[in-house]
Amino acid sequence: MKKITLLVFILFSFKSWSQNPNYRYHELQDLGPNIEWAIAVECTQHYSPVGVREVNLKQNFKLEVGKIYKADLGLNYGNFGTRYYKVTYAGDAGTDKGDEIDTPPDFGAPITDLCNSLSRKYIRPILLGSTLQEAQNNFCSNLTVNTTREMVNIKIAKSLSSGDICFMDFGKGANYYLIDGADVESGDADYEVDSTDSNSLFSLITFNCQKPDLQAVSVEPNIINDNYYRGSTKSAKFNIRSIGTNIQNTNTTATLYLSKTRNFLNGNDIQLTTKVSIPTEVNGNFISNFIYTIPSNVSNDKYYLTLKVTNSEDFNAYNNVVSSSSKITIKDGTPPTNPTNPTNPTNPTGKPDLIIDPNNTIVFSDCFDCPAALSDLQGKRHRISNQSGMLRISLVSAKNTGNGISSPTNVRFYLSSNTTLDTADLKSNGAAVSINAINPGESSIISGSTIFSSDFSNSGTLFLNNWNILMVVDDSKTNTELNENNNVTVIPVTFYNPFAKTAIVETNEPVEPYSINVYNFEGQKVLTKKVNSKEEQNKVLESLKSGIYIIKSKYETRKVIK
Repeated sequence: MKKITLLVFILFSFKSWSQNPNYRYHELQDLGPNIEWAIAVECTQHYSPVGVREVNLKQNFKLEVGKIYKADLGLNYGNFGTRYYKVTYAGDAGTDKGDEIDTPPDFGAPITDLCNSLSRKYIRPILLGSTLQEAQNNFCSNLTVNTTREMVNIKIAKSLSSGDICFMDFGKGANYYLIDGADVESGDADYEVDSTDSNSLFSLITFNCQKPDLQAVSVEPNIINDNYYRGSTKSAKFNIRSIGTNIQNTNTTATLYLSKTRNFLNGNDIQLTTKVSIPTEVNGNFISNFIYTIPSNVSNDKYYLTLKVTNSEDFNAYNNVVSSSSKITIKDGTPPTNPTNPTNPTNPTGKPDLIIDPNNTIVFSDCFDCPAALSDLQGKRHRISNQSGMLRISLVSAKNTGNGISSPTNVRFYLSSNTTLDTADLKSNGAAVSINAINPGESSIISGSTIFSSDFSNSGTLFLNNWNILMVVDDSKTNTELNENNNVTVIPVTFYNPFAKTAIVETNEPVEPYSINVYNFEGQKVLTKKVNSKEEQNKVLESLKSGIYIIKSKYETRKVIK
């Protein structure tokens, strides 16, 4: 009887501890003791995580899975101290494994952008000159004082980019330097400089050479997970910026590679795909997607995605190459049919939280001063003709910020006089955008939709002036989300009547020669021409193929249908 009682007591104690509501079991991936080490583990995968700490924290809340914290766990063994941890699992109660921490550390707020946190970052500067005039003359002539690529660690938040120009003193006096290689992590450097120290000399410089200059800004995989199998088809988002004068006659090409080195290409890199005839408007960004297939014969390994932009008129080749911030891991096997929940596989109570990511949602309209990324509008409004106009949403980025996998759903569009979805809003009778299931912490970037002004009316109503198009993710409430109040994203638009006034102002006054730019309705520039009169301009337009075009000059911006 005593043995039975003892056994029951032990089982009861075991069960009580494994379900102890006063504790929260966590698995914390150890990223290292300092910010540079953490970046090398998490951002570039240069190092592997130090290990995983299994801890039972005596607290009534869970840390957010996927977030990174800086804390001292206060463990009474080893010499841990303050370290960086990534939460890979968070339970609702304590368990019988791991360390028991009765005095939880002050984790504080999570680190929102580790890769762009203040840290020492590696750069390779080349001397341009000791004076501003010498540096500008050399840069605009594609020259440098020498070919020595110095090795420097600079303490800075956002990493520098190849092609940047800096005025700094890292130990060789105050000079102007061209950055010919930069990384988000620190490196084996000969010199150090702190951009945040008021006693240090550092500033970024811009030279206007009045020449075409294309910059490879970024390239990133659209989804970061472990499903990069040989032979599978994937996509990556890229951004190219024109920071010089207009490209006149030649095509711009963007090429995607798999590479072992970051922000650098050599003969060992593997070309994946190419895009040609990319529009490059002055001071404008071109944001688009690569669709590529991982070669079946590529070696299983970790690779950067690397973008190279080329144009024969581009005078500055130093800023034409950029790599993804982290590597993808390519392996054998077959992609899973349905996504799983890798961050919380045993937690059935996890919930998704779906939002539209405006940074990666790309929109075009008759407004040619509007940037493509929805996040960059900054008070501007897209323009739509109320006769036969359209708003083209090229890419939609849906992100799951929750802690559970989402169910397949869609994005629908509403016309509203305000920014809140309610019963007075007009639902589009056009097609919705379908979204597949998304793992927690991941994004899905898919082709968008074309919205016509007539989509919001079955009675022929013509809209005028300022309205808002609401992008609503999961409006049918297919998913039970952590937050149901962040599903609406606003696209401000202005409807106009193209026949309300004369599209072209007729004048008999002589005009000086002027340039016209012709774009197709996808926003791609198809022609740049200098003309002497309206008549000559119209003759140029007659040479275009059938289609819808936007004509832009210093006198007008108008739509032409051929």
